[in-house]
Order: sequence, then structure tokens, then C-alpha cells
Amino acid sequence: MENAWSRFDDRFGLQPLSDASPIFILAAGWRSGSTLLQRLVCSSGEALIWGEPYGRMGMIPALTRSTMALREDWPSAGSFPSERVLGSLSETWIANMYPEPEALKRSAFVQLEALLAEPARARGFQRWGLKEVRLQRMDANYLAWLYPKARFLFLVRNPWDAWASCKGAEWMIRWPDQKVTSAAQYAAHWRRLTESFLGWPDERGMLIRYEDLVKPSFDLEQIREHCALSSVDASVRDQRIRGMDKPPSPLNQLEVEQIRARTGEWGEVCGYAGPSVDPETGLAALS
Repeated sequence: MENAWSRFDDRFGLQPLSDASPIFILAAGWRSGSTLLQRLVCSSGEALIWGEPYGRMGMIPALTRSTMALREDWPSAGSFPSERVLGSLSETWIANMYPEPEALKRSAFVQLEALLAEPARARGFQRWGLKEVRLQRMDANYLAWLYPKARFLFLVRNPWDAWASCKGAEWMIRWPDQKVTSAAQYAAHWRRLTESFLGWPDERGMLIRYEDLVKPSFDLEQIREHCALSSVDASVRDQRIRGMDKPPSPLNQLEVEQIRARTGEWGEVCGYAGPSVDPETGLAALS
């Protein structure tokens, strides 16, 4: 299904619409360190990375899923009017008459340009991007269709630790009724995104664990090089900026088991077997 866009291009001989290289930061849920990674990329001074722009609207997922309807047999060649048909509209069957395929692709491209690229350029940034906590690999494939030279940073964090930081707040996947209010819901969201990230097929994507990112030993040159930035300021890691005042909450045994049951093998693949415990407080050790 994720090849719908490349198949569409191949069928109709469509070419890339841009050689821009936006940077997309996709994290597996809230409180995963995505804002730290966003700040690190922005520290270059070269790129404006928007933070979850209009995220609860689900705009990009909606666009992704709508265009996944494209198939080898749809739309058919007969959906596009010939010059003969256009010359006799009132005398021809025109119930299913579409604008040309390039118009569809350009309409999708223009939406992102108007929402994200143009406001960044107006502020003096030639490069731009976004960080999100709701998007999965399908959405990244959609973005790569419109921007083949885009770079992707996929971020994961220990799901027990992330939920301990989330617990007690209201998190919205999509307005008005898709909320995350329990450990089970968070873990299901984490698994869906993490599993998809691990399946990214090429060098445009880089997977990062939050626990590695915050270590002084983690070489930020990897991020700088992957995103083709001139610099990344390591001192950003020393500036602890919390987006919420609530401290992490202890997890009960039910929550621990719910997360384990729902993250399954994908937690193990990422090196997560359970919550990280601060011996001084007994709570998950989180920032």
C-alpha cells in the first residue's frame, strides 16, 4: 500500500516537484524527547522546524490516507478528458472527469508549501520541517513522495518512562475523540509508530533512541551529517526545558504489564525491558 505514490508517478510519468530537503522529526508518542531533537536541529540556525503544527487536526494523516486510494486500475485513463471531450462537454458522458494527475500531486504539494515552507521562508529560513508525535511510516512515505530529498529522524523512548511522564495529562491524537488517557492506549500508539519506524527502507531515515541522544557520548555529528546541516550545538543538551511542570508519576503494576503486553517484541528490539528506576525516588528516571 505504501507504494501507491510511486506507482502513481510511474503510471503517469510524473516528476518530483521540488528539490528541497526538509527535515521531518517523527517520534513514537509524547514525552519522547522530540522537542530536544527539534531544538538540536534548530540550533544550526539553518532550519525552522515547526512543532506539531495543527497536530490534533490530523491533516497529514488524512492526506496520506486519501492518496493511498491510488491504484494500478484507479483512476483509469478514461477519467482524464481528451481534447475531443473538452470540445463537446454537453454532448459527452462526463460524470467521472478528473483534472490531470499532475494537478492532484501539485495540490498536495501546495498545501504543505503554503502551511510549512512559505512561512519558514518568510522568516528567513530556506530549510524547514516539522516534529510530530502522531505520524507513522505511511505518513513519512507520503512526505517523501512530495519531497524526495527530505531527511527523516525517527525517535523512540522507553515506553514505560515516557508514559510515566505523560500520566495525568490529556493527550490528543485527533480532535475531538481520539485521546490517550491510559497506559494501554499509550503503549498501543507507541508500538504502532515504533514498528513502522523500524521498517523504514532507505538511508533518508535515521532511528535514534532518546536514551542515547541525551548521553554526552552520543555523537551529534551523526545528526548533523544526516540532515546536511553545517553545525549542531551540543550545549542544547545541557539546557533542560520542560514543557510541563508535572513531575513523572509512579507506575502501578497493572500499567507496567499493560505496556509490556502491548509493546511486545518491539520494546525488546529497541532494548526496552521495563521502566528505568531512579533508586533515590523509586520513580521512572525521566527528564
